[in-house]
Amino acid sequence: MRERAEIGKQTGLKILRVVTPLWVQVPPLAPQFIMINFTSILFLFLTIACSSAFSGSLEKKIEQFILKNPEVILESLKNYEQKKEEEIQKESIIKIKNNMDLLLDDSNGLYSGNKNSDRTIIKFFDYNCSYCRKAHKDIDKVIEKEKIKVIYKNFPILSDNSVYLAKLGMLAAEKSVKSFNKFYKFINESNGKIDKKKIKKITEELDIDLEELNNPITKNRIEKKLKNDVDLANELGLRGTPAFVVGEEIIFGYVEVKELLKKIN
Repeated sequence: MRERAEIGKQTGLKILRVVTPLWVQVPPLAPQFIMINFTSILFLFLTIACSSAFSGSLEKKIEQFILKNPEVILESLKNYEQKKEEEIQKESIIKIKNNMDLLLDDSNGLYSGNKNSDRTIIKFFDYNCSYCRKAHKDIDKVIEKEKIKVIYKNFPILSDNSVYLAKLGMLAAEKSVKSFNKFYKFINESNGKIDKKKIKKITEELDIDLEELNNPITKNRIEKKLKNDVDLANELGLRGTPAFVVGEEIIFGYVEVKELLKKIN
């Protein structure tokens, strides 16, 4: 040690003792230190190697299994969709219960069928929706067969024209429920686009003044009613039209007569 110190004095390498590893200064610690680090490195290497090999082998086996049993994927997707559908239905029940008074409110005159029936279908619709028009014919058959009540809720999402027709329908309903049903029937049973000519024909027949919608008081009243319908549709989480509420269930999209009858009964 004196020899090393002497070399340090001659060369100026005073740092020698500072950077000398502990195991060099204290030999008994060396074997343990080396063994610990070697063991750690070896363990890490084996872990990575085994993990990689196992992962690759497992992925290969899974791939081969799926190729031989593709129905497993289909079954898995089916179960997933069913689970999501059940979750949606549970949420729908809660939403319907929370908004039942608004759903059954027909004070704006937008309903048809038997007013006093305890069986009710609530239909959310857009006048320019082709499937809404198709559903109109089916609902007429249900009303005739079952003597039920249908409450209509506007959900004009397809165009500005849809909004305009919804306002006209509400204006017709303010005259009478009968006027609304005539307007609703005319629009839903018309072929092609609902243009100004068709609108003029039905509004003149029902003695509806189109300029009324430019009257600030009438305009605000109608827009408020329309907003109530749209807000309700959004609250229920509706994604499009038609949509039906039957009992505690929301039915998305078009359904045939037999399916509606099944839900009602």
